[in-house]
Amino acid sequence: MNFFTELTKRWSADSPAFFKKLMTFGTWLVSTGVALTAVPATLEEMIPKEVNFDLSLLVTISSYMVLSGVILSIVAKLPADDPEQLK
Repeated sequence: MNFFTELTKRWSADSPAFFKKLMTFGTWLVSTGVALTAVPATLEEMIPKEVNFDLSLLVTISSYMVLSGVILSIVAKLPADDPEQLK
């Protein structure tokens, strides 16, 4: 069977309940990571200039959260609930 045909069938098939929960968790990771990415921009305006405050670790963590959430959501969508649907 063609790889892209199988991928399309798997993408449109219904996923098992466990993988639906993984997709929800992946979506939560993405949304939380995006929200945390905006924090340094708002904190820079609120913190006085004489205070030296580094927020690069927060940006790094939020970037990894977004990346892992996207990958988790995509991979969790591929298992099919009923293998007979793929034929």
